[in-house]
Amino acid sequence: MTQNSRTGSQARRRRELDAMGMLVVVGLVFFHSAQIFYFADFYVKNEPPNIESASQLVSTLFVAFAGLWGMPLMFLIAGLSVWYSLRKRTAGQFALERTRRLVVPLVVGTVLLVPPIVYFALKADLTYSETFLQFLPRFFNIQLSIDFPRFLTGAPPDELFTIAHLWFLEYLFVYTLVLLPLWLYLRRPAGQRLVERFGDLCALPWAIYTLALPIAIIEAALGTEFSGGWNRYAYVPFLIYGFLMAAEPRLGQAFQRHRRSAVTLGIMALLLYYAGNYMMGPVVEFDAQTKYDLPNVLFRALKGITSWFWVVLIMGLVAGVGKMRTRKETEPGREPLPDLSVALRKPSLMDRVFAYVGEAQLPFYVLHMTPIVIIGFYVVQWDVNALVKYLVIVLATLGVTLLLYDIAVRRTWLTRFLFGMKPRVARSMETGPEAPRPNPGE
Repeated sequence: MTQNSRTGSQARRRRELDAMGMLVVVGLVFFHSAQIFYFADFYVKNEPPNIESASQLVSTLFVAFAGLWGMPLMFLIAGLSVWYSLRKRTAGQFALERTRRLVVPLVVGTVLLVPPIVYFALKADLTYSETFLQFLPRFFNIQLSIDFPRFLTGAPPDELFTIAHLWFLEYLFVYTLVLLPLWLYLRRPAGQRLVERFGDLCALPWAIYTLALPIAIIEAALGTEFSGGWNRYAYVPFLIYGFLMAAEPRLGQAFQRHRRSAVTLGIMALLLYYAGNYMMGPVVEFDAQTKYDLPNVLFRALKGITSWFWVVLIMGLVAGVGKMRTRKETEPGREPLPDLSVALRKPSLMDRVFAYVGEAQLPFYVLHMTPIVIIGFYVVQWDVNALVKYLVIVLATLGVTLLLYDIAVRRTWLTRFLFGMKPRVARSMETGPEAPRPNPGE
């Protein structure tokens, strides 16, 4: 398979991947809102944990299910973006781009968006009486902490500092730079031969499921943490697989070919996962499995395998949509536009929609948690059904986050820079249906 065919094949899939990336980011609003009604800790809570509460049981099942594939998919999509970014940049340019796209919004979000999250979490205690201005110095009382890939933590005695959900940006920045030698090697002739051999493996029946082993081993051996409910190093294989999916189309083809078997395997593994979690109990420890007795180790390994089944299913569906679109574009009687015509023609409505969705992913992710916590703080005090509260929090958060993005972020060069977006000038030159579109981390 030639490099040109590999590149062309992957370019055609970017629309579907952009849409999936935005759906995952929007899905985090549903996921994090559900944690307000979940058994485990969150910044604001609807009520004390109660096993008899149907709302908490449903939210627990939902959070457990979505946690299996939500953040792993974010890292996989980011791995795709790494490949596209290096396609047109040197190693130095790539490092600078990572800094601009990830570190800048990480710092901005930590300074502007995270303090209100922690403040409203403290206000959930009715005895707490500090004003926000009194709280801020205590929040920013920080110290260095070499806890790779984390480097800052709150200093005693309060230890209030956190980067909240922005840990994703920190992890992604550190991992992509640490793995830069691997990315560069895989783009060289020797590395491309290795990628092709990986493609040969993916072409074998059922071989796609062997890629679950590194994930399961890391999770079983190192233990689950609070970084999205996974061990921090379990995300590295997903990041690498995303890069390989962009570099070798046969990985995407394997996803598509096995999506039907992944449905069956995913449902069976999910039921076992639910049963294992119930037997492990209590539910409040669900995201902190660190014991090394055999049941806990096997449970964490099952978690890694189950996650991969659902990732194969989701990516298989995405790859299938991309293949159908490609077939439609190349069907008899449909002449492709010359490259110059594609570059110069006016973007269609769908082009503009996908461009909007593609560049909205990163700032939407950065923005979404603060509205959830602030809105949730007030809504949980209402004397209404939990489902009503949940829907109000979700819908209000979606509306507020979208307005913040559209009005306060995307319209000026300064706010675009602060939230990791490309300048408008750069975007205006990327016309046509195959123009590269950013994902979180690109």
